[in-house]
Amino acid sequence: MIRRHGLMGPRAVRVIALVLAVGMIAGIGAPYLLQAGVPLWTVLLLVLIVLAVPIVAVARSDRSRR
Repeated sequence: MIRRHGLMGPRAVRVIALVLAVGMIAGIGAPYLLQAGVPLWTVLLLVLIVLAVPIVAVARSDRSRR
């Protein structure tokens, strides 16, 4: 079997890049979001999702190599 797009397809890479970009913006803007009245649990949930995306991607790619 030949893989043309590496371990993940181009769509998965775009989705991961979008989530990481949103997370970076939320991480940098977290104090401002809190100051603007966004609940703390929402900001923490967003940051945790962003941290989980690359970890899950690495775990999936490692599993697919075996």
